[in-house]
Amino acid sequence: MRNKKIVLMIISLMLIFGGIVRLFANETLFEIFGMKNLWIDHNYFIYIYKVLGAFVILTGLMFFTISKNLEKNLNILNTMKIGLIIIGIVMVTSGYFIKLPFLFYAPDFIFCFVIAFYLHTNMNLTKSNEK
Repeated sequence: MRNKKIVLMIISLMLIFGGIVRLFANETLFEIFGMKNLWIDHNYFIYIYKVLGAFVILTGLMFFTISKNLEKNLNILNTMKIGLIIIGIVMVTSGYFIKLPFLFYAPDFIFCFVIAFYLHTNMNLTKSNEK
């Protein structure tokens, strides 16, 4: 059980870090990641990107809190798993249909699906340990 908690804490820290990066995103950061042509210097875009960063931080904080008591939070983990699958599907379809280069959106949806898979596996292991 301890290892599962540690993995969730690592996931939460990765999400928090990713959210912080989005909060401070600018044209230079987009250039570093090879996405300079995607940078839009419009106030609404910058606002949306920062709001997204705040939600990613919130998700990381939720995972961190849940990791403190996995047994008690299985329903929340199941909800998070379903939500991550939905978000991943939206990312895949949106990226594909707006014709973004695959490498620009692949890391995000792969991250969502990997975490969802881990949560599915983690919940099953936790439930089987309780029996």
